[in-house]
Amino acid sequence: MTAKRCGCLYIIKTTSRTPTALVSQTKQQLATFDIWHQRFGYATLETIYEMAVKMLVNGLNITRELTMGDRCKDCIFGKHSTHPFNDNGYQEMEILERTHIDIWGPSLTQSAGGVSYFMLLIDGHSSYRTVAFLKTKSADITLNVFKNYHNEAERQTGKKLKRVRLDMG
Repeated sequence: MTAKRCGCLYIIKTTSRTPTALVSQTKQQLATFDIWHQRFGYATLETIYEMAVKMLVNGLNITRELTMGDRCKDCIFGKHSTHPFNDNGYQEMEILERTHIDIWGPSLTQSAGGVSYFMLLIDGHSSYRTVAFLKTKSADITLNVFKNYHNEAERQTGKKLKRVRLDMG
């Protein structure tokens, strides 16, 4: 069997026509339950325990007990819901009463067109969403995107935009 390196991965040419998953391991080393929890994408204690007890995974060797040392911080934060604005559940009553703006980025990988950010504009009443892809997060570019959205939204609806809410991100 031979493989060709492509970045951080190796591409293996096989003659098999059935889907196959190949895994390699460099050391036969015991790992703690916490490590296996992370390796399996934060699988539950019950899932990993079942895999270990029923020997469903070759090489699933766990040191010590099948328990987590501490509660997993990543799992705890992943289950939190965030509430960035405290507005007591205010619901807009008409279109363009309030538009929410959020800018995301930079992404770890640029798109083929060189884009690293996106700007999301959401009408609070209708939940109509518009996305603009940005190469940078500069004030000039974001202001231009907002002006275009503002003009288009007012032309299409016949209403005036009253408020804009953003998180200054």
